[in-house]
Amino acid sequence: MPSPKTSPDERMMVFDLVRSEVAAGTFRGPSEFLRRHRGELPLPAKETIRRWSLDANSPYTGRNLFDGSPSPELSFFVGAWIGDGWADDNDGGKRLRLKVKSRDFAEEFARCASVVLKKGRPYRVWTTVDEGGTWYNAKVTSVDLYEFVDRDLVSIEPIVGRHPKSFLRGLYTAEGNPSVSVWRRNGPGLSAGVEVANTDVQLLELARKYLLELGFSPGRLRLGNRQGTKTGFGRATKDCWIMNLSRQSDVRRFLTEIGFADPNKQSKLTEASESLDELGPQEAARLWLNSHEKLGKRWSKKR
Repeated sequence: MPSPKTSPDERMMVFDLVRSEVAAGTFRGPSEFLRRHRGELPLPAKETIRRWSLDANSPYTGRNLFDGSPSPELSFFVGAWIGDGWADDNDGGKRLRLKVKSRDFAEEFARCASVVLKKGRPYRVWTTVDEGGTWYNAKVTSVDLYEFVDRDLVSIEPIVGRHPKSFLRGLYTAEGNPSVSVWRRNGPGLSAGVEVANTDVQLLELARKYLLELGFSPGRLRLGNRQGTKTGFGRATKDCWIMNLSRQSDVRRFLTEIGFADPNKQSKLTEASESLDELGPQEAARLWLNSHEKLGKRWSKKR
């Protein structure tokens, strides 16, 4: 909170002075700045001076600053938010929200947002419980960042594409899953892969492009649920498309080079992949069936 003795115009004057000293190389820290300029103007708190010196926020906008520089954190944040996030306009500010089942995923999203917006510490992650179970939530407030992620893919792709593995990690954690199946013909036999699903064909085509450029061999997009199909969440309002990585060599590389920020997804795929490598599909299937059961479309560990 600004000091009640500091008007908006005075805060902007001090901000300009801080930034000019930083640019000239004469800024020697907030304590020294306050000592030198005490008595000239009503001065804000020491922490405010520190954040202004780091260009972390500004009294001109009252919002966290975002410069759009390419980084692994920005690419992950965009992939995750496009997959699982939404915008909340409460209180007149653009808030970027995430609500997921994995605490680790929410914390990685919050950490990356703090790096992108040059905050000193990660955004808070909190827990909510409803009829759908336990959820982990994160909220990021930045009009500049919102305006960036709300643009079309064509305009943000040159920036997030500088770190394609991070973008894919965010997207796959949000919208992807291990694809483990047991086939019965001449079996049983186990197979393991990675799939990602979304209603946005352009988004999945971009993910496929990145995978191909990285030397993976993704399958072509195929139609999953058609618009109007009844699902566990109601009726699909749009066609949903799916893309798979099914080669075992691709699965190994995915685990080490991209992976999931959700440890449950990562460990399930790792267990299936390592079992296939060590035992082969038939023996791996028998071991998998002894330790897992299929609940709906998902494999879960037996209790």
